[in-house]
Amino acid sequence: MNEREVKSKVDKKGRVLIPSDVRKELGIEPNSKVKIRIEDVKPKKSFVEEAKGALRGEGDAVDLLHKKSPFR
Repeated sequence: MNEREVKSKVDKKGRVLIPSDVRKELGIEPNSKVKIRIEDVKPKKSFVEEAKGALRGEGDAVDLLHKKSPFR
């Protein structure tokens, strides 16, 4: 099975909704038991943080974005 990411919501009671396409793919039916495993929980980087250093010869990408911004 290929690794992928899906988004879901947690309701007020702490229940997580598993999207129907994922349930079908995994054969999860009502009253099925599932195991949740948490691996390496890390905060996600912002787009600007990920772009840092991506542009060669232009210096810091964050500085470049600030310099070229039409909102300066």
